[in-house]
Amino acid sequence: MRRSKKLPKWAVIVILIAAIAVYAVDYFTQDRVTEPMDGLYVHFIDIGQGDASLIVCDGKTMLIDGGEVDEADRLVDYLERQGVKTLDYAVCTHSHADHCGGLDKAIERFGAETVFTSPYTTEINQYKQVVEAADEVGAELCVPDFGAEYRLGEAVFTFIGPLEEYSDTNNNSLVLRLTYGDKSFLFTGDMEREAENDLLDSGVKLSSDVLKVGHHGSSTSTSYRFLYEVSPEIAVISCGEDNSYGHPHEEVLSRLSDADVTVYRTDLDGSVVLFCDGMKVTKK
Repeated sequence: MRRSKKLPKWAVIVILIAAIAVYAVDYFTQDRVTEPMDGLYVHFIDIGQGDASLIVCDGKTMLIDGGEVDEADRLVDYLERQGVKTLDYAVCTHSHADHCGGLDKAIERFGAETVFTSPYTTEINQYKQVVEAADEVGAELCVPDFGAEYRLGEAVFTFIGPLEEYSDTNNNSLVLRLTYGDKSFLFTGDMEREAENDLLDSGVKLSSDVLKVGHHGSSTSTSYRFLYEVSPEIAVISCGEDNSYGHPHEEVLSRLSDADVTVYRTDLDGSVVLFCDGMKVTKK
């Protein structure tokens, strides 16, 4: 019976080094941006022609919208790669399919303690599935009051819109402003000019360092007056590559350029991840 030969010690070392190198490359090339460090991470997820934002702070998580139905697996995969185990909050800004279509799958996969929804919703199938998913996982379905504040770790988010019911579902989007330290983020759903003007007239605080641009960069949103009041340093536009709507529209890009705002776009940049330490906001 022949005995197997032992590998030389140098060969074993080479194999070990190669294995470690492969593991390291795999580890660091994944979307691992939720390192165990203090701070706030905001992910504007590349979800095609839709909206989905993941916010992580002190181990707490919130998902705002979930993109189209056919992007649900892509969304769930992204959340898994970020190490998400459960959702503390899920937000359905409004009932259009490109915002709530994949949200039910995320809720079913990760669960949620609270699901926020606009007080004014259209009973379409995708929205009803979000409500059913919330019920299945035992989440509280909550219509937040104007000015209601909630904590996400050391971050605080406040619901500031919609102020009334509008005929256009886009204007019925939940609008929330999140603060962490000295910095702030404004999430606008698909809010358009009519609702923007009402918010401006209400006197509510809108100034924010980061703006999630309304309605995928449509010219119906992000008016000069609104942009002046928000006065962001960074704007993020969530839209699909070569989408049929022509988003973002040149008018909006021009307004942002005139205001000297740094713009990131999911159709060009992929998922955009911003890190905030309470004093500054940087792109990861």
